[in-house]
Amino acid sequence: MKNMSWFRVHLAAALLVAALPITECLAQDPFGTPTTSPPAPVAAPPADAGLASAPTHAPTDSAASATATPDGAAGQAAAGPAPGESSAPVKKEPVLPSGPSRRLNIHLGSQRFTFAEGGQVLRTGPVSTGRRGYGTPAGSYRVLSKQRHKVSNRYAGPDGRPASMPYAIQFQSNYFIHQGRLPGYPASHGCVRLRGSDARFLFSRLRPGDPVLITR
Repeated sequence: MKNMSWFRVHLAAALLVAALPITECLAQDPFGTPTTSPPAPVAAPPADAGLASAPTHAPTDSAASATATPDGAAGQAAAGPAPGESSAPVKKEPVLPSGPSRRLNIHLGSQRFTFAEGGQVLRTGPVSTGRRGYGTPAGSYRVLSKQRHKVSNRYAGPDGRPASMPYAIQFQSNYFIHQGRLPGYPASHGCVRLRGSDARFLFSRLRPGDPVLITR
């Protein structure tokens, strides 16, 4: 009798274990796909909750605003120095006196030149002007241009090559003042020859527009 009761207990337990898969299958759809429980409904916010809701438009990105509008430093730089500040002094290039204050006189008779600046004679020296048939024209002229390394396109030197005319200062058409040989008398084709040191000095001082006076 006791064995019969024990058998019934074991049978009931076996039936209960066998029934568990069936219970799980009841929670699946006919195709075996687990069903998902619908989401729980969300309660609507109260009427006055709009005061704490998120704004309709997204706030402007701070990085984008910084690129569109200059920051304080950039704005200050664009507007100039702040009151009480002074900008760095600008270094100015030395300004030579105006053209009329520099004057070059060439005397054909004495074969000499005189250079004055600001009414004061700074340099004098010998020259060699145009020989007979190639005379240097007398008159009042102005410096037209300067050329440090110039060669003649009309005359040749002793070596047969185009004549060299260093520190050339043009004062009229094909006439120049430049470094050259000084034999002590007029010997050029119309240009005014100078010693090397005098030619370098005048080249450094004279500017286009400065007056050049050639007298007999």
